[in-house]
Amino acid sequence: MFDNIKKGLYFSKMQLLLKKGVEDGNILPFDEEFYEKMSHTYISCLPVSIHMKYLKPIVGPGKCYDRSLYMFFCFPNAVLVRGDNKDLELRYGKENAGHGWIEMNGYCYDPTLLLRFKKETYYEIYKPYNISKTTTEEYKNCCDSNKQFYEDIVNTELSDFQPNGRKRTDLCVMIPLVKGIAEMGTDDNFKKELDDYLKLIQYDERQVYEEMNQVFQKCLEEESKKSRKM
Repeated sequence: MFDNIKKGLYFSKMQLLLKKGVEDGNILPFDEEFYEKMSHTYISCLPVSIHMKYLKPIVGPGKCYDRSLYMFFCFPNAVLVRGDNKDLELRYGKENAGHGWIEMNGYCYDPTLLLRFKKETYYEIYKPYNISKTTTEEYKNCCDSNKQFYEDIVNTELSDFQPNGRKRTDLCVMIPLVKGIAEMGTDDNFKKELDDYLKLIQYDERQVYEEMNQVFQKCLEEESKKSRKM
């Protein structure tokens, strides 16, 4: 009973703080400028802005770690944060209290809520603990695989997905899947932004598969040459 009273008091206070944060302008939705900056970084063949805006409904619990990492890659001065939130602890238990977000220029950017909080407001509301923070340099210097992954992401350009681009064949799996999700939904903005992106990369499903087959045949020929030399 005491635990339920404590939870009730916490959530009542949290609602008041959220309301005050919105009224004071300390809590705001991600704006178009923020999404536009994320539209120039690509993960799994898509601009991060599309991942953040439209693919949230199909990801399960725990994906805040991936989504915060996506945002982290978009901003060199961002800090990647991992911690346990009091809100999640009271809702789902300590074992499910983990959360991920980024901090930048005095704000916390939450990948689940798609909201920007003044840092002081975010910490007052969600009372995060067991916090770890990672800068871009720390992430890259952690291990070779991190550095390679980071460098690949930040050096990927739109042209890499256009005809004969180095990542053109990566489109084979991801794009049909995302197109299917968009077509089954009712969000016209999602459909338009995806369509605009596909036009930019000159996406043609048959052509992409033909390019993939060419790459596959080239690999087979190279393997065959190696075998004959042995």
